[in-house]
Amino acid sequence: MDDTFERICTLMKEMKIQDQEMISFLGLSRGTFANWRRNNGRSYYEHIDKIADRLGVSIDFLIRGKDLKTDSLSHQEYELIENFRKLTEKGKKVVSDGTKLLAEK
Repeated sequence: MDDTFERICTLMKEMKIQDQEMISFLGLSRGTFANWRRNNGRSYYEHIDKIADRLGVSIDFLIRGKDLKTDSLSHQEYELIENFRKLTEKGKKVVSDGTKLLAEK
């Protein structure tokens, strides 16, 4: 398994994303994904932008293992940011106020 696909698999495991979920998201066959796992081909590079979006990381991170803009963010921080972006404005205010209170303690 090459480094890029290893990072994909690690992130999927951390985020509890099953193979079938990624297969469906990308519109692939099970065989294609199984080939990737067996290191038989790298056609996942054709889908790298969608994979990065689903995993909440940059393409740069998947390919090179670091993100030039946000290299200091952990996976958990990426996940928090991704979830925060999905909130309504009211939800964002609640979370922001709550984290300020927690940080002050």
